[in-house]
Amino acid sequence: MGLDDPFPIEKCSGRVRGAILAEFQGRCPTIREVASISDAQWLTVPNIGPTTLEELRSMISPLSDGESRPSTTGIPDGELLSRLNRLQRELNILVGEIRARLSAGSHKKNGRGGPHHHT
Repeated sequence: MGLDDPFPIEKCSGRVRGAILAEFQGRCPTIREVASISDAQWLTVPNIGPTTLEELRSMISPLSDGESRPSTTGIPDGELLSRLNRLQRELNILVGEIRARLSAGSHKKNGRGGPHHHT
């Protein structure tokens, strides 16, 4: 498969497939076209976040033979991916704790109306 072949959109998740089709006005782009869009640009596309961007890039990497962009970190992709997954899990835990505290705080305020400091 070369860079001018159609992007393997059928292998993508529905979310990535929809985002690619939206970005290219409903047509299936070439691998080169998808690879030419920077990560920063992809992250502005609806439904493309770090996880879906990683999926999209993983579809390009084995096909581009290093043409798109070499790794500048020197860290193997597998290690970067496991770090990313760990950070996303930690972030989700923190978001859950923040939401729980916010909802607990709003219930306390509604009950008494005053600050909840005990002296």
